[in-house]
Amino acid sequence: MTNYIEDIKTVDRFAAEASPKLKEKALAAKDYLKGRYENVNDKDFVVIEVEGYHCIALIKTKAKPCILDDIIAPFDEQSLYPLQELVTQYAFKIYR
Repeated sequence: MTNYIEDIKTVDRFAAEASPKLKEKALAAKDYLKGRYENVNDKDFVVIEVEGYHCIALIKTKAKPCILDDIIAPFDEQSLYPLQELVTQYAFKIYR
């Protein structure tokens, strides 16, 4: 399970580390999702992983832990997928 409190990546950082195809899809997915909002900064969009897919999400609060909006834009190297609703599941993390 990814810990988004510690592991959050902006779209720009993700794109800098990704393959050219994945970078292209990440930027396109960000623009696709950005069309739903007014007056948002590009740095407010992050990449998360949901069920094996990369997804663009909008950060609603910058205080930790970050709260993400419930609409995400999934993508992979081949395609952009229809917007989806993000469902958050809480779980315990075992510290050793």
